[in-house]
Amino acid sequence: MRHLLILLLVCMFSISVKSQDTLQLEDVIKLAIENNFDISIAKNNIQVAKNNNNIGLVGGGQSTGGTVSGGATGMLPQISIAAGSPNTPMGIGQTKSTLLYSGTTPDIHDRTINTTNIAPSIVGTWYFFDGLKMFATKSKLNRNEELSNLQYRGTVENTLLAALTAYYQMVSIEQYIKSLKTSLVLSEFQKNIAQQKNVAGSGSNVDVLQTQIDYNNIQVQILQQQNLLDEQRINLNNILKRSPDVEFHVPAIISIQTQPEYQSALGTTELNNNAILISKKTIEIDKLSLKEYKGNRYPKIGITGNYSYQRITNDAGLTLLNKNYGYNVGFIFSWTILNNLTTNTAIKNTQVLINSDNLRLEAARLQEKATLYKAYLSFKNNLTVMELEKTSVVLANQNLTIASERYKLGISDYIEYRTVEQSYETAQFRLAQASYNTKLSELNYLKVQGQLVH
Repeated sequence: MRHLLILLLVCMFSISVKSQDTLQLEDVIKLAIENNFDISIAKNNIQVAKNNNNIGLVGGGQSTGGTVSGGATGMLPQISIAAGSPNTPMGIGQTKSTLLYSGTTPDIHDRTINTTNIAPSIVGTWYFFDGLKMFATKSKLNRNEELSNLQYRGTVENTLLAALTAYYQMVSIEQYIKSLKTSLVLSEFQKNIAQQKNVAGSGSNVDVLQTQIDYNNIQVQILQQQNLLDEQRINLNNILKRSPDVEFHVPAIISIQTQPEYQSALGTTELNNNAILISKKTIEIDKLSLKEYKGNRYPKIGITGNYSYQRITNDAGLTLLNKNYGYNVGFIFSWTILNNLTTNTAIKNTQVLINSDNLRLEAARLQEKATLYKAYLSFKNNLTVMELEKTSVVLANQNLTIASERYKLGISDYIEYRTVEQSYETAQFRLAQASYNTKLSELNYLKVQGQLVH
């Protein structure tokens, strides 16, 4: 029995040595947020929304509601500068007199007369009232930016869930491989005992062959699990935007951080669930679109002014130099009285859209409530299963120790021992799987509450 304990300690030590390149949970979260392609694209979308959210005047404040282009709020004046300096040449060709009685006429040589016009100007226009539409547009741009942040958060949640699923799947497989390697050590120990008994005449060659077959079967299981582990490692590397051949290990332990509680989780879901928040934000945006359309019913009032300067020079003529300069300022008033009922139609359609948005919000609430309840039940049941499997592993360990000693003393045969050993392997596998299922249900339980990303 002392030799068995030594072999188990050696096996445990050899497994722990391999954990020097361990990828911790914090590393997974950090690398996913920093490197994942989908998250990077979502970050870019946030930046675009921030760029669009400004008070600059685009299109003279002529936004008509609906989808808003960047900066179309009309809160700032529009100023333009123009300048030109056209040069207009006029040619005079050579002529000769054709009259018979004329005397000698001198030639008139080619000549070009230039006219130069320099005309810079600056024009400014500012609409300070447009039916309050500019304020609705600015608020809408704020909501669009907030929506992009919610969409980013949703991308982070989905990415982290995928990364953590692969990560904890690796942990579960590592746990099972660890138990299989322990079984392999035990199997080799029993193989040696069978050989010793056969040599001593107290055993049979059947046990020797069977122990070798069982030893090979455990090796096959380890290789199969190692293949599954490699697949999950490649999946996780892909999510983290790393080369698929990057080797690493994960801690062979799964810890549960929360406990299932339905009523408090229900309130948290209403406040933080991303799908519900996006539905609410969409309603806010469409209500602001409605204000934009209603703003088109009112007149637009603004001021305009310009300053111009013109300087004209001629090489010949009555006016060789002409200069004009000055400025003017005035009010602008425009009111679209009839536009083929376009504004009224847009208002009615937006009101219908808002009604649809409210229906989608209620559908999202019902869906997320159902998702929460399923996650809660799954989490609760898996916790119970995991605790039962832990008890089974303790009992299987005790049973294996007894069976090993009985077989060594010749009280039982190898078939009895192998049955107990297989029960131990099954208990270890079931515990690893139960731990993974419990952790996965906990992650889904947190995600639906909006607690996966803080």
